[in-house]
Amino acid sequence: MNNINFNKPAVVRYNAKSNRKFTKGKLYKAYFIEYWEGGRTSLHVRGNDGTITDFNPLEDFEIISDEGNPLNNYEATVQCITHEYDHLICGITFGKEYKAIARDKNGLLLVMDDSYCCYFYPNNVF
Repeated sequence: MNNINFNKPAVVRYNAKSNRKFTKGKLYKAYFIEYWEGGRTSLHVRGNDGTITDFNPLEDFEIISDEGNPLNNYEATVQCITHEYDHLICGITFGKEYKAIARDKNGLLLVMDDSYCCYFYPNNVF
């Protein structure tokens, strides 16, 4: 996985209709691009009130800069090497391969499970 600088957010421009969270044409800081049901569809963005919210539609934004690379589109295949999560309904299973799509500032991997949901796991799980 490539290094991502979580201290340097991306800059995005909001291009959709203004609402309480975002103003059309205004620049915002984006911290993370999300997978949803197998596709990269939304962003974590700091809005007008200073709160970082998730599930903001990617199509509503134009990426202006991404120097720190938090909006990366890199992926890696990882294999689960522990039985610790086998019993969970939405989890990962020993021996199976999964898609890792990001790493957070603490080194946790964001991994997509069989239901296309993404959760952070420690490196020693893979």
